[in-house]
Amino acid sequence: MTALKFNTNGKQALRWLIGFGVSLLVLVFAILMLARGVAGKAKEFVGNIEEFGKEQSERMDSLNNLYTNSKDSLLESASVNYLMTLEPDSIGGRVPEQFYSYLGFRDYYRLPIVWPYSLHCMDSLGDATLYNEANVQQFDVNDNGELSCDVNGIMTFAFTKEHLIGMKVKIENKPKKVYFAYDFKNKSEKIFKNEQELLNYARGKGFDESTELKSCKDYYNGF
Repeated sequence: MTALKFNTNGKQALRWLIGFGVSLLVLVFAILMLARGVAGKAKEFVGNIEEFGKEQSERMDSLNNLYTNSKDSLLESASVNYLMTLEPDSIGGRVPEQFYSYLGFRDYYRLPIVWPYSLHCMDSLGDATLYNEANVQQFDVNDNGELSCDVNGIMTFAFTKEHLIGMKVKIENKPKKVYFAYDFKNKSEKIFKNEQELLNYARGKGFDESTELKSCKDYYNGF
């Protein structure tokens, strides 16, 4: 009776041991497969990161090439070539390229005219402010040394090597049209009663009879 009981218990223990061994093997196998899967995923993830980095690098190269090509194309445009002919004799040929090629960013528009002057528009191309950029080294950064000439609200304009003429809107109790001429050399502004008086003055300052005042938008789109 005792031998039978021992034999039965031995079989049960053997079955339990075999079952435990099988379970252990399954667990080890599962761990190995999981580790292999994690390693594969990690390798795939690293590969994806490398591919993403490569794509971003190629995209940046493409954007840089686009900017370079766009800048080069702009510097060869008729508008810029004309502005270069107006450069003062004292600075001729030494104006930074970016003076002509940087036209603003997002809702800021920059309209180069006769060096070192440009018109700046904020939010839209509706009106502009005249700036002197003689001290600017880098045109695409804030606080770069540009100085306002206190000629604001410019709606339409024309210019020669020595003068800027135009119409600006002055806001007092209500919007009011003001016709003006700005002397680049003397840094002074003169106000006129109406457009005809301004044009009569302009003809005596080198503007021809066909001179028309352009909007900021039309001038900007000419680049």
